[in-house]
Amino acid sequence: MMRLVAAALAGLTAWAQPRSIEHTHDHVQGLDVSDRWFWISAVDRRTKTGWIWRVDRQTLRTVAERNITDGARYHPGGLQAAGESVWVPLAEYRAASTARILELDAMTLAEKSSFAVTDHVGALATDGKSWILGANWDARKLYRWNLRGEALSVADNPQPLAIQDMKLAGGVIYAGGTGIGPEKGRCWVDQLDPATLAVVRSWTPGADRCYTNEGLGVLAGKFFFLPEDEPRSRVYVREGRW
Repeated sequence: MMRLVAAALAGLTAWAQPRSIEHTHDHVQGLDVSDRWFWISAVDRRTKTGWIWRVDRQTLRTVAERNITDGARYHPGGLQAAGESVWVPLAEYRAASTARILELDAMTLAEKSSFAVTDHVGALATDGKSWILGANWDARKLYRWNLRGEALSVADNPQPLAIQDMKLAGGVIYAGGTGIGPEKGRCWVDQLDPATLAVVRSWTPGADRCYTNEGLGVLAGKFFFLPEDEPRSRVYVREGRW
């Protein structure tokens, strides 16, 4: 079945012209990218179902798709592909609720493992080897677990960024989202130190729209943004300007 994707020409320092394909999964959430694939998550608020799918970047065809709904948990969030797995949080669609962290096969999207969390988790980043970092609703708390789901740390987040998606890439964490409190209306990417979670620097990708509203992918120095819901969702790409 053909679903959401948009591709942009690689190797450009300016915004490339996106290409769109219509989809019916409602509200996009997370994005990751490899040389060949897009992985995308979305929540369908009408049917209360959560979805993840893998798209061929060359043909723009969906090659794997899965409904990952788990009862009241139907809100997948920002995700990360790592090795042969894709890690994605699946939460109830409300703050201070529950979630499961899913490890899925990167190709088939079959579940490989999971663990429960007693909070809404809306985005994660992971090295795929030893730790997973998760942000709760509006990213007011940042959790760290090992891959078995054992808690390593939890910290209050003083930054006014509601993280929508984040990635570990090149030894740093990139967190994209929208401002809250006095920063409401702003949209930007924070670069975080993986050990301390301190903000190293920030970047606003563009002023014509909120590019960091939902999905964020990072690959080879390029940033991929997925800010739009159905029926015309597009992936925008640009090199980072720090």
